[in-house]
Amino acid sequence: MSSDDRERTLADVEKTFYEAMSKNTVFSSLNRSASALEKLADNTEALTAELKNANESSTKLTKSLNWLTFAAVAIAAGALALEVYKLCAAS
Repeated sequence: MSSDDRERTLADVEKTFYEAMSKNTVFSSLNRSASALEKLADNTEALTAELKNANESSTKLTKSLNWLTFAAVAIAAGALALEVYKLCAAS
């Protein structure tokens, strides 16, 4: 053996290790599971942020609809008062 064969670099050792592990189905399965769990965690965080944003939007919409309903009731009450006034004035 030459000295070149004995003096493999750390990168060569890592490459050989990962190539061997990639062929190992147990390691590959664990690696895929870890990747899936990581993606699930990321998706859960994104979903939590979207739910918070949706909750805030829903609150704003509810407040706006409540004010709109109040305005409609006030207008209807004013129209009713005018009708009562016209009825009383006519008699």
